[in-house]
Amino acid sequence: MEQYVAGLEQTLQQVLFSNDSNQIKEATKTLSNQYFADANCVPALVHIIQTSSQKEIRQLAAVELRKQISSWWTKLDEGVRTAVKAKLLEIILNEQEPLPRHSTSRVIATVGRLEIPENTWNELLAFLFQCSSSANAGHREVGVYVIYAIFEVTDAFAENLRQLLELFSRTIVDPESQVVRTTTILALGKMADFIEEDQKEEIAMFSELVPHMVNVLQQCLSDSDEESAAKCFDVFDTLLLLELPILSKHIQNLIQFFLSVGGNKSYEPVMRVQALSFLMWAIVYKKTKIQRLKLVTPMIQALMPIAAEEEPEDSDEDSPARLAFKVINTLATNLPPQQVFPVALEGILAYMQNSDPLYRKAAMVTLAVLVEGSVDFIRPKFSDLLLVVCAGLQDPEANVRRAACMALSSFAEEFDQEVAENHATLLPLVFNLMNEPTPEITKQACNALDAILEGLGENILQYLPVLMQKLMHMLDHAQGETRAIVVAAIGSAAHASGTEFTPYFPEVMKRLQHLMTLHSSEDELMLRAVSTDALGAIAAAVGKDAFRPYLNDLMNLAMDGLLLDNTRLRECGYFFFAGIAQVFEDEFAPYLPGIVPQLIASCQLDENSTQVDNEEDIESADGEDTAEDPSYVFRSAIADEKEVAADTIGDFFQHTGAAFLPYVEQSVEELKNLTTHMSDGVRKASCGALFNFLRTFYKLSKCEEWKAGLPVAIPLHDNVAQLNTLVMPTILSVWEDEDDKMVVVQLCQEMVETIKLCGPAIIAEHIGTIGEHLNLIFEKKAYCQQELADDEGLLDEDEQAEFDALLISSASDLVGAVAAALGESFVPLGKVFIPHIAKYYKKSKPTSERSMAIGCLGEIAAGMKGGITEFTEVIYPIALKALADEEAEVRSNAAFTVGALCQNTQLDISSQYPALLTALYPLFQGQRLENVTDNACGAVARMIMRHPNAVPVDQVLPVFVQALPLKLDYEENVPVYDLLFSLIRSQNAWIYSNLNLLLPIFADVLSKEDELKVQTRAEMIEIIKGLNQQLPALNIAESPLAAYLQ
Repeated sequence: MEQYVAGLEQTLQQVLFSNDSNQIKEATKTLSNQYFADANCVPALVHIIQTSSQKEIRQLAAVELRKQISSWWTKLDEGVRTAVKAKLLEIILNEQEPLPRHSTSRVIATVGRLEIPENTWNELLAFLFQCSSSANAGHREVGVYVIYAIFEVTDAFAENLRQLLELFSRTIVDPESQVVRTTTILALGKMADFIEEDQKEEIAMFSELVPHMVNVLQQCLSDSDEESAAKCFDVFDTLLLLELPILSKHIQNLIQFFLSVGGNKSYEPVMRVQALSFLMWAIVYKKTKIQRLKLVTPMIQALMPIAAEEEPEDSDEDSPARLAFKVINTLATNLPPQQVFPVALEGILAYMQNSDPLYRKAAMVTLAVLVEGSVDFIRPKFSDLLLVVCAGLQDPEANVRRAACMALSSFAEEFDQEVAENHATLLPLVFNLMNEPTPEITKQACNALDAILEGLGENILQYLPVLMQKLMHMLDHAQGETRAIVVAAIGSAAHASGTEFTPYFPEVMKRLQHLMTLHSSEDELMLRAVSTDALGAIAAAVGKDAFRPYLNDLMNLAMDGLLLDNTRLRECGYFFFAGIAQVFEDEFAPYLPGIVPQLIASCQLDENSTQVDNEEDIESADGEDTAEDPSYVFRSAIADEKEVAADTIGDFFQHTGAAFLPYVEQSVEELKNLTTHMSDGVRKASCGALFNFLRTFYKLSKCEEWKAGLPVAIPLHDNVAQLNTLVMPTILSVWEDEDDKMVVVQLCQEMVETIKLCGPAIIAEHIGTIGEHLNLIFEKKAYCQQELADDEGLLDEDEQAEFDALLISSASDLVGAVAAALGESFVPLGKVFIPHIAKYYKKSKPTSERSMAIGCLGEIAAGMKGGITEFTEVIYPIALKALADEEAEVRSNAAFTVGALCQNTQLDISSQYPALLTALYPLFQGQRLENVTDNACGAVARMIMRHPNAVPVDQVLPVFVQALPLKLDYEENVPVYDLLFSLIRSQNAWIYSNLNLLLPIFADVLSKEDELKVQTRAEMIEIIKGLNQQLPALNIAESPLAAYLQ
């Protein structure tokens, strides 16, 4: 045995100290094939750990022993195992070097994982308690560290939590050793995983230790012990994520403490970043607590000075200022804008007056990061805020102008219509910034331009010549990332200008086709990717005929790009293919065999890169090896690629139809697999694509138009029904377990579109489940609405984050779609949902929620037909009140609801008509939103048709006709013209004496393709022909209507 031990130690020395790589490889092979192929390696390694004079050898022996325990422990004689256990405890007390001591502690933990459950090492716990309570600080360090190591690998001490918490209450305040105190925090972090929700006493004991944990972290920071502080920060982050209220009663003090750390410039930036990161997660997981304690204002007031600090040049490097912006963005997206934006705006306006440009820059970036979660709240203040942004765009300091471009980009993304209306002010400013010599400003100005162009529409045409001249010049002369942004802006210009882009197409094509051949560097691949993406938008703008000569060459270049092992290039290739498929439809079919396998391969990519042991064990700085715990690294670039691939698969089937059928089965299988992906974007894309498949299959089936109600009157085609048995259960399973609100929003929106197309058959077997999921959302009990470990219940407040409001709004849209599909069969669900939705119409609720509530009630009334009768007395007073709402959007929805209710209720409410007409009359005059008057027209039309004798028609018609043609909400053309046709057929006196007013209106709507439904158009033409024969004096044959007399 002595010779075996000596040979083993010598081989370990060769592995560690040899400079000859061949000798190291040979020694490693000898370890594996000779020494570690025998159970004797266990006692031999223990001997080496105990006797070697070299700390490096002791550490490596401990590392290797830990691995060999798993293989050989149960094969050792009981006497050997007992001796090894005793020696390990002896070694750990005598070892003075931290790294060998830590590695040996992990050996003890590994043995404990096997022995403790079998009750064959009962003395270990007593030994550790004795060590941890010893007068010797070194022994205390050993005891606590071994407990920590055991919690890392096993729940063997789960029955002893109370005893250990009592022990930790002493070690966390160890009077002598900071190591004992910090190791106690690490042990507490691991222990927390084993505490159950019903262990109230243990939770309370743990919670009492939190102030001491803060004190230990404070001491680490004061001592500049960054390594220990970082580990403590990690434990606090871990405790935030647990479904246990350990931190709940300390949230106020913790927020204040971490704010003070984040704002303390004497600490290293990395420590401040970790403190601010804790705040970000605290907002996500403890937002109700933060609101209840009214911490939002002090948080913003503390964060903004941090945001005004210098930032590092490296844009990828985290800094306190950058984290401060992230925390502010997290506040904006998770909390009600009423609580966040006014406080931040006060700071923004003050900072814009500060002589220090860093403060003005901070103001602009803060405004940029606030927009995302405050859109509806900001909208009424848009004009004033735009003035602030314009001041930033003209600031004398370059950094401020650059930040203002970021703010403008945010505005353009969220307020595209408002920004487009201000093009005359904004575009000259952006053009000036594009001419600046500073590359960073040019880049951000191009970014802002790109965002503005996306929503500019026909307003672009007056700028197009100057814009394209400028962009082409920049494309030829710009460098690096700016050039890629210019290409993206050209794509956006094409999207906005449509066929008007055609004159610029040849010169643009010449350049972008060349850029699609680049491949020599990362920058070139990025430029190639963006060019590929832009050409998809350009194809849609100029149309298939102009693009066809280039199609085959560009398709080949894009397909070549898929093979270059660059995820961004593959993403942009997929964007391009989807765009081309939309333009060329069935002409795209020949390319499917080459592209679909690539899409499937992208869906199957493995983003879990496993770190496997190599022959030499590589230790981390503190000796913690990962041999038995492979680490998994999430690579989001691959997730992004999967998201785009899933979207593209859905687009391909939608646009190529039957040509895609050979790929449907495998595609559905891959998409189903992606619905459980860890990335919310991938889940959204895969669910969206599955819904797209359902809709496309339904269109291909050419099924008879569905009829509302249950049982289903028009069944689905067999192929659609078969696909639905795969898709709908998958979707509902995702919904049940989904923790991301925006994924649920997407599911609701996709389901609405699918139900509207496919009717009740698509959901008939799942009504109960859908109803349960929706009810949970309205009760704010859905999984995605839950906060961790807040045992004080939900806040009963009218204010909520806009993303929370969007979830409620999407759920209400789905309720409306289900009501339309079920018709009178919706009554049982109406009893559940109408009270829920009605409570969202209160003056104290924000505009978006009042609008949602009244609009949803209207959709339900329209969909349920006569089934709405029993709910009339609930809906009518709400709708009447909403007609006088201060917000136009709400008034518009209220008018629709009134009309739908009057049309469908079997209750005679004609006695209420005078009050309704009085309330509707102001909606015909001077409305900022044109669809307010459109919906008022629809309401009046429905009222007259339902109870013609209850309306003074001759008094109403002049106002009614004067509001025609409708300007925006063309759905209301159906009741409007149904009424007019009825009145013409009944030869209403007022109508007949005013046909000269109606005929130009008819001519106007007939001249536009998208304003009339097919049936309404046909009926209108028949009416015109009849009038022409009946009343030749109208000279219809000599008017613009002559074309319809054939």
